[in-house]
Amino acid sequence: MTRAKRDDMVVIGMGLITLLEAVRQTETWWRIQGNDEALRHARVLGHAVRETHRKFFSQAYSTDDDVGQALFTAEGLRDAARQCHEGQAALHERLIGGAEIIERLCRSRGDQP
Repeated sequence: MTRAKRDDMVVIGMGLITLLEAVRQTETWWRIQGNDEALRHARVLGHAVRETHRKFFSQAYSTDDDVGQALFTAEGLRDAARQCHEGQAALHERLIGGAEIIERLCRSRGDQP
């Protein structure tokens, strides 16, 4: 698998996990509200998300996936830092610092960002 395809799969996997967490929170909300019909729809959606994840990510989770997610997160931190406005120097430095720490940890494992 090419690096670009692997990176795409990491992003897709992260998106599906995030979506599933949002569905779980929605299920909790509908359960508290006592809306059984909406809860049933949320459960159907959750099932569809889990099945989609299983279809594309049937193999065992590997540490390469962790590194890919970490490097993707580091890039997101750098992107957020680029979008900081004047007067947000402290936030900019924290974002860059976080990205550098993540990348350093990945390099220490032998993976290059």
